[in-house]
Amino acid sequence: MKAWSGHVTAVCSQDASELVKRLGADDVIDYKSGNMEEQLKKLPMFDFILDNVGGSTENWAPNLLRKWSGARYVSLVTPFLVNMDRLGIADGMLRTGITIGAKVLKHLYNGIHYRWSFFASNGPHLDEIATLVNAGKIHPVIDQVFEFSDVPMAFQKMERGHARGKTVISVINKKN
Repeated sequence: MKAWSGHVTAVCSQDASELVKRLGADDVIDYKSGNMEEQLKKLPMFDFILDNVGGSTENWAPNLLRKWSGARYVSLVTPFLVNMDRLGIADGMLRTGITIGAKVLKHLYNGIHYRWSFFASNGPHLDEIATLVNAGKIHPVIDQVFEFSDVPMAFQKMERGHARGKTVISVINKKN
């Protein structure tokens, strides 16, 4: 969002705040230091919220959006796979469709746009991201690089959570 001149408010733990500030966040809220919702309410209303937590956040966070202005709430947390695993393909897809339809209508009635987001690679968009990286407007953060033979260790690291960047698997044989 900073690459497109947006004002960015990030929510993270205090130990990650310096990294998020270096990456360009204008405001940083420590989710461990009191009521996060109350802290965010003290800021101006938002035009866009990207939710990668889900759960109860989805109950109160849309209320922080500027109503009837085209504001968007985008969740990266979808029940799609859980529904498919629990109910099978047909019923899982139907349940997911009903859920998103109900949420979209509920939030639209309240003046905001609600969406789930899925990643699908797209050449032109990846080219745009590469251009922004090369221009220094986006700063990729790599937490740790693992050799291909250490994939199990990489998974263990990811399962522990709280990484400060991406975990990368190197698939190129290094010649000594």
